[in-house]
Amino acid sequence: MINVLGICYEGKENFLKGTRIAPGYIRWAIESIEDTSIYQDNKSYKPYNELGDIHVPWEYSNYEVIEFISERVEKLIDLYKMPFVFIGGDHFITYPVVKIISQYIDDFAIIHLDAHLDRRDIFEGSKYNHATFIRRLEEEGFTIYTLGYRSFASKEEYINERCYSFKVLEPLEKIINNHSKFYLTIDLDVLDPSIFPSVSNPEPNGISTIEIIHSIKLLRNKIISADIVEFSPMVSDHYRSGVIASIILRELIISMKKV
Repeated sequence: MINVLGICYEGKENFLKGTRIAPGYIRWAIESIEDTSIYQDNKSYKPYNELGDIHVPWEYSNYEVIEFISERVEKLIDLYKMPFVFIGGDHFITYPVVKIISQYIDDFAIIHLDAHLDRRDIFEGSKYNHATFIRRLEEEGFTIYTLGYRSFASKEEYINERCYSFKVLEPLEKIINNHSKFYLTIDLDVLDPSIFPSVSNPEPNGISTIEIIHSIKLLRNKIISADIVEFSPMVSDHYRSGVIASIILRELIISMKKV
């Protein structure tokens, strides 16, 4: 059974606040949509294993955040086994989650859907936050494909051969055969802000919801675990965004279920 865990964390570096309350909002919004998916043969996302939320203390340093999330995720994996869908929270939750998962499963690649590269060396005085964590993971040997980016801090970030601007589905169709296992991390700002405005750092010319859904379907039977991050219910048209986030959660759970 698919385990769903909220990680209520938001770094002090965030430009606009609100992502730490997203897990509860998405769970509330999912009650307004159908259980079954027209995109996936009318299958239902239910049943699944609801594990509630972990709340990271606001005052923690980034190093304490890593330890706090790591300890709790490890205990829950030991208890319930994988796969998991993690609901953030800001994107930094992916860093400790991926490192813990790598202790249980090896030889997986990471699919990173994001409007940003998240490859700065230092951001707001820290080497560990939502703007730097992909760089840290690559330094530690993880294979990461960034799809859909359309922002680049040229003096602070790098672009490698696994970074694809603007598009998601097209490069994914080529990448899919390179690996048998993937961790999928979805920063919801990969969506165009005219569709999904409730993020801290919106970037125009993003992808559509159907492109994310098709990407999730393409990864069926290859996702070992996943996360959905960076929805801020305190920004813009939060109900529309919350419903879209809940639909993506539904599609993820269905796609990850064993057929």
